[in-house]
Amino acid sequence: MSKRTSDPDREQLIRAYKTILHDVVERRPSGLRLKIAEAIGRNKSFVSQITSPNYPIPIPRKHLDRIFELVHFTPEEKAKFLECYRRAHPRLDARVPPPDSAQEGQRVLRLELPQLGSTLDAQVDQLVRDFARRVTDLLRSRK
Repeated sequence: MSKRTSDPDREQLIRAYKTILHDVVERRPSGLRLKIAEAIGRNKSFVSQITSPNYPIPIPRKHLDRIFELVHFTPEEKAKFLECYRRAHPRLDARVPPPDSAQEGQRVLRLELPQLGSTLDAQVDQLVRDFARRVTDLLRSRK
């Protein structure tokens, strides 16, 4: 049986990664929260809540990639953020992106797909990842 993190500990871990995000956002030009809100299809007050360590609301996994894309963490900040995020949400660990998603000689392609519901979204995301991996494997085998 695995040990689950108690709620106070989990809240501290959530506060830790949100503090990192908050500090990075505060150093960026004004209007970033609005850009994030538009990019993830939510209102600005939701973004204010997920970027403030004063609110215990966790950042949904599905928004991390867009947030990383817009906020421009340093590699160190991103690694620390992801370490805290993984500790706060251990059940999501396999779905949390590594600190540097793109490997040398590769590029990252961002796709916008409709939201279909959490279970179906996860299945479609995995299908697209599997397809990209298979295309990459095919191209590498032809070199």
